[in-house]
Amino acid sequence: MKRYVVDIIRALAVMLLFVPASLAGFHATPAYAEPPMVLAAEPAVEVPEPAEDDEEDPWTSRFLAPAVVVIAVVTVGASLAYYVVRIRGRYRVVQ
Repeated sequence: MKRYVVDIIRALAVMLLFVPASLAGFHATPAYAEPPMVLAAEPAVEVPEPAEDDEEDPWTSRFLAPAVVVIAVVTVGASLAYYVVRIRGRYRVVQ
């Protein structure tokens, strides 16, 4: 096919994508249509709220969280110790 024919077909395809969107605003409600129903603001059946049970903490908050804190403190302490040892080993004060 020739290039201009392909361009025309592509332009028509793009226009067809936007035509239904622009025609959606012209939808009119007929005069004989019933008004929409208004629902009451109160519930049909009242359900009592469930009582909260005392549950144990999940294992993640009992074991995993403290383990992560301990590992973080050990890591920071080891990094600080390594840094101090490397700096002291690198620089010596000559007397």
